[in-house]
Amino acid sequence: MTKQRSAAGVAVLDGYLYVMGGHDGMSIFSSVERFSAEKGQWEAVPPMLSKRCRLGAATLNGKIYVCGGYDGAQFLNSVEYFDPKTMQWSPVTPMNIKRSRVSLVSNANSIYAIAGYDGMSNLSSMEVYREETDQWELSTPLGSHEGGVGVGVIPIPPSMLSG
Repeated sequence: MTKQRSAAGVAVLDGYLYVMGGHDGMSIFSSVERFSAEKGQWEAVPPMLSKRCRLGAATLNGKIYVCGGYDGAQFLNSVEYFDPKTMQWSPVTPMNIKRSRVSLVSNANSIYAIAGYDGMSNLSSMEVYREETDQWELSTPLGSHEGGVGVGVIPIPPSMLSG
């Protein structure tokens, strides 16, 4: 990378590894870089609309979504996405709850924002974003309050689910 970063968001899309935001201990960034394994080099991408560290990042339908985080003054509920076809960032409806250290994962045309920290306490709540309605709704909470949990999705073919 051209800039050292900690607490950045990371996502993979179309053969690129994207690294978004983060901080260097002095400043919080809105800058974005991506790595091309094919070329073996990093390149700059247009910056996010908001500077943020400890953000969540996930891909959905050919776009990278970033959610929440911390901008140095406040904890964020804002959400934006990057479209690599237009090379532009665009805002979407914010989450219901401010979340730093939020874990983000996409599955079945939805994005799940899981747990995090709201500036006062770790969260057990979870929200689901539906791109077709541009809305977030609260979902079943976790059994405990957590910040910075690891999440992932393992696709299971429908044929394996039928009994």
